[in-house]
Amino acid sequence: MLAGVAAAGIDEPVHEVMLHGRRLAVVLVCSVVGLALVAWLLLRPRPAKPSTLGWFSVSVSVLCLLATVFVWGVVAADDTLTGSPGTVVTTQAAATSYLRDDGLDGMRQIPTGVMIQTSQFTDANNIRLTGYLWQRLPADADTKTANLELPAAVDGGATEQVYLHTNSDNTKTVGWKLRTTLREQFDYSNYPLDRQVIWSTMWPRTPGTVLVPGFAAYPPWEPATALGLYTGMVTGEWRVHFSAFSMGESTTRSTLGLTGATTDATIPALHFSTGVTREYLSPLLDRLVPLIVIALLVFASLFVVTIDSDRRSLAGFSTWTVIGFCGAMMLVVAVQHSSLRSTTGSTDVVYAEYFYFILYLVIALVAFNVVEYTSTRRFRLIDWNGNMAARLLYWPVVTTLLITTTVAVFLL
Repeated sequence: MLAGVAAAGIDEPVHEVMLHGRRLAVVLVCSVVGLALVAWLLLRPRPAKPSTLGWFSVSVSVLCLLATVFVWGVVAADDTLTGSPGTVVTTQAAATSYLRDDGLDGMRQIPTGVMIQTSQFTDANNIRLTGYLWQRLPADADTKTANLELPAAVDGGATEQVYLHTNSDNTKTVGWKLRTTLREQFDYSNYPLDRQVIWSTMWPRTPGTVLVPGFAAYPPWEPATALGLYTGMVTGEWRVHFSAFSMGESTTRSTLGLTGATTDATIPALHFSTGVTREYLSPLLDRLVPLIVIALLVFASLFVVTIDSDRRSLAGFSTWTVIGFCGAMMLVVAVQHSSLRSTTGSTDVVYAEYFYFILYLVIALVAFNVVEYTSTRRFRLIDWNGNMAARLLYWPVVTTLLITTTVAVFLL
């Protein structure tokens, strides 16, 4: 009932996860708890029949795992247009309205367009772009270089003229080859289900001018159609889900040495943004498969824990053997964790790191369980039915922690 009430009003949950995150979290939690209660009623687990407890443990683990996969799917499919700086405009009328509302309609407008041919992340914060950039300039304008600056450019720009066309209205359409590396603070907190917005911010070079999107060079603009991008562009592990022009203002907090300027003066900026979503399956499997193998091995170690002297000699078990094994697994996980940090270059905790945190905790709990079970004074729960409780709780604990962190990161 609670899940139904929370789900009311969500028209497209798969495509609007960012808009209804908290409501979807309630739906998911209530659904998992409700289905777990149904499994309890059907199986009627009780200590006298350990097999029923085992099936209930499997049911809870599968429910949590399916809920986690569901969240991965809706996050990957979400196509909400977010992340573009400034005000998104899709028509010339919208751009004119923005300039009028911002008091910039008296400035000379320079229609500007771009067509990105290639984009490649060179490291965690740099992206290399190539393509074409064109502007409609007055007849007396300098055409050697584009009338714009790329403030985020590390190198390159639009300096190589490739065509010049004189228009009937005494203007010139000039095109340049674009080759540049832009530096941007990308957000990897949701890695490997992250999405990035690549900003190509442009400032006018000539005072008294403002850059506006050259919509006349494109079909009717729809962000989802990825206009401004070469249709044969190789995106690699990224999937393009929108492209958009937006208009805004930038401030340098400096006069730049200009007489009459103030430190709070702003520069009109034109942004061309490309929203990309990582194709998460490959990096997710790359991270998860080794961790799943380690989790299975640690789970298997619970079956060699025994206080029976005959079985102990047969299995070659000792308390320090399992503790040493757990220490070795902890070291392997730490190496994988370090590799992840190097890959993303993020200063914050990314989503994939929670896989490692969960495994750190589980391995530590298994080591603690071994010490307690083989000690002379044991807890009754740990001692029950030959350490059965630890085996029954292992996967529900792992999967519950996984769905909890997933909901907390993506939906709350």
